[in-house]
Amino acid sequence: MAERFLDDDSATEALGEALARITPPGGTWLLRGELGAGKTTWTRGFLRGLGGDPYDVASPTYAVLHRYELPVGCLFHLDLYRPGPDGSWNLGLEEAITAADRLVVEWAGEDGPWPTAWVARLRMVAEGGGRRAEWTLPGEPVA
Repeated sequence: MAERFLDDDSATEALGEALARITPPGGTWLLRGELGAGKTTWTRGFLRGLGGDPYDVASPTYAVLHRYELPVGCLFHLDLYRPGPDGSWNLGLEEAITAADRLVVEWAGEDGPWPTAWVARLRMVAEGGGRRAEWTLPGEPVA
């Protein structure tokens, strides 16, 4: 597991951008953290790292799912706060997401119709004046 202390929103976005560059097409990120922990801020940087417009990113809490066009494929941004961790099973993700797309899931459970075997995990925790991010890539032990 890797971790980093993030001083502010800019650092959180920079981490998202850096991790986007190592995420293959078909990759999924399961995000965990309390309200305001920085999950959507991280996603803004993630979208920028994939060549999308970070200003398009909005919290998907009420819409549940947003789709952002990329130079190649799309980023699907899912928020399971309202429907709960099992809510992903009713969205048809396995039919909508192609091998060229990527998926970010806020308030994710362990199980879901995630599109590929490449599933990474990110946990964000408010700490002091910033936040601590911990992530696990596929093939690493999950803490």
